[in-house]
Amino acid sequence: MSLSLNDLENGRRIAALVVRYCGEKYFPLFDRFDREVRERASAADRIEAALGGETPAKPGKRRRP
Repeated sequence: MSLSLNDLENGRRIAALVVRYCGEKYFPLFDRFDREVRERASAADRIEAALGGETPAKPGKRRRP
């Protein structure tokens, strides 16, 4: 099963809350989510750069001329 970037960002937020309220021993959980989010975001940025910075409009949002 593959998780979306949004799923990973939500997991990272939850993991951060776990660390805050349950202690530093859970930091490795947060760290794993954080590294995966960074890697995925970096990969997406690299692909966009290779395409000349063309970013498709997000659903429900239109660009103004």
